Amino acid sequence: MNASVTTNLGGLEVIVDARGRSEALYCAGPAVVDSKVIAALKERMRAASAPTARICLHKDSSASVHDMIIAHQKGAPTPMHKHLVKEETYQMIEGRLRLDFFSEEGALTHSVTLSEPGTGLPFLARVRPGLWHATVPETEFAIFHESRPGPFDGTDSIYRDEK
Repeated sequence: MNASVTTNLGGLEVIVDARGRSEALYCAGPAVVDSKVIAALKERMRAASAPTARICLHKDSSASVHDMIIAHQKGAPTPMHKHLVKEETYQMIEGRLRLDFFSEEGALTHSVTLSEPGTGLPFLARVRPGLWHATVPETEFAIFHESRPGPFDGTDSIYRDEK
């Protein structure tokens, strides 16, 4: 990985990689995430006025499994997209995140709001390949664990305007 800086994020040593769509923070040592790390991630996003950030628990983009702690701020939805081969799992840590699903023609078919365990809302969802979807944070921060197969090569996801 050709990343630039190693820093501390709430006690977690991370390597900053700003080459992607959003800043990635790769764990430099053991990947242990607690409430201090989540608070530091939110503060980093506020300070940078960044709408999204992620902590990559895997070593680099060539890993066979990608586990990420992703934070989205309200007002930062992801565009409608689908994955051709890979599926992904969303598991909420904090806040609420709406998953919108669309037909091949782009019409909204259904939505589900995820929230942290104990709220009475679903807290985990798996999105199969080929399903058009988008995420919409409904709280100031929507923080979730995303797991998906690697490696990352940039060819599995297509966005609505690329269809």
